[in-house]
Amino acid sequence: MLAGRGLSARAGSADEPVPGNTAIELIPATDRCVRISYKSSIDGVLSTPDGQRQTVLSVVGSSQFEFDQLQQGGAARQLEGMRLSRRYRRASVNTRVGRGHETSTVLPSGTSLMHVYGNDGQLVQLSPEVRLTRSQLDLLQFPCDPAGAAGLLPGRSLAAADEKWNADPWVFPLLTGMDAAISQSVSGKILELSEQEAKIGFECRGSGAVTGSATEVTLTGTLLFDRKSLMIRRFDAVLDENRSAGPVSPGLKVKASISWTQDPADSDGQLSALISAGFPESGRLLLTLVTPWRLVLLHDRRWHVFQETADLVILRMLTNGALTAQCNLAAAPQMPAGRFTEEGKFLSEIEQKISPWKGAIVDSSVESDRQGWRVHHVRAEAEVQPAVAGAALASNAAANGAEPVAAEKSAEKRSLQKILWDYYLCTAKSGEQFSMVFSHAAEDAAEFSGVPDQFLSRMSIRTARPGVPLPR
Repeated sequence: MLAGRGLSARAGSADEPVPGNTAIELIPATDRCVRISYKSSIDGVLSTPDGQRQTVLSVVGSSQFEFDQLQQGGAARQLEGMRLSRRYRRASVNTRVGRGHETSTVLPSGTSLMHVYGNDGQLVQLSPEVRLTRSQLDLLQFPCDPAGAAGLLPGRSLAAADEKWNADPWVFPLLTGMDAAISQSVSGKILELSEQEAKIGFECRGSGAVTGSATEVTLTGTLLFDRKSLMIRRFDAVLDENRSAGPVSPGLKVKASISWTQDPADSDGQLSALISAGFPESGRLLLTLVTPWRLVLLHDRRWHVFQETADLVILRMLTNGALTAQCNLAAAPQMPAGRFTEEGKFLSEIEQKISPWKGAIVDSSVESDRQGWRVHHVRAEAEVQPAVAGAALASNAAANGAEPVAAEKSAEKRSLQKILWDYYLCTAKSGEQFSMVFSHAAEDAAEFSGVPDQFLSRMSIRTARPGVPLPR
């Protein structure tokens, strides 16, 4: 038995009804503060494209989370309109890839308070105190989030303990971390029942996409529902995932063991402070990017860090799971205060980079003072065969020593495809310079519109690497 505490002497199988009950209702309460202790472990392999071959490496990892949670809005078993406040006491993930590459991500103490919104099939988290980074946001998006587990409970009263039920369509993608599910099957049934508790078994399987990668997932396990306190006390599951390599993540074939417990807790003023009923405006959802240099900027949540070294940061923008644009950030040559790279030299460097694609410069302009920055913008374009469009999008990465990506656009198109590059040389009054290069296909112009302005309008130079999360 998974968790036997509280089962009465009359507890039995699902075929033995509880005396005096004419209907079985398993509806969680939504008006209390709880403390959740979560842990998981993964084991499997990771694969990355390497020319005509794939590099396959072992991957093992573990995570631990402990947080207090108070639901402030939304109905039981409904995602849309859900509002939660969370205070993390612990949030950490440790991963080892291959024999020696180990990473550890920990949520800083100054980022412990989160507001969580159920919106458009996702749990959207933000800090009311600081802006999150992409790595911090990814850390908090763990599988089998307790906020979604209530969706595994039956959405109706059961006439008998041997009835089975299916879950709503939002439950499977949320529990498994999918952006969208193409096919899914989620079923639940009561395994054991007493006046105090119900032990429920569930089986989930389906296919879909996560950050642009196709994936197949199965999730099986049990949960223990306390019929007196109206909450899920314990959750245990095994998740198997087979994910193909995509535009921002490697391929994965892993097995994860996930468990968490939930107990009543005392709320406080910080948790119970009212969350706005409306979904946050887009400006509050922007993420902070702290580069390896002194440059700091903000970007929206469509951007993912694809590669980061001491010399180069590559971001990729996904729209509905498809690669829409790429941005390469790098430090440019330091100049004396008040000086900048000559325009002719910058244009010559760009001509060399686009020459393999027979590209041409179509526009060049300079803003002498854009919020304290001198910005030289150059637009270039080229027409390429669809089969190499993806490599053309990443051509600036290749020029900086990074690997070009495989073609992302359909090779079935027979006409040439136009690729656009936007080069920005940003010079601070101190003489520090940074290169920002965007690339996108002309057919994605609508999705790309306004993106460079978002980056350029929120750039800043930090005086030192901060020891705490950056303030808003």
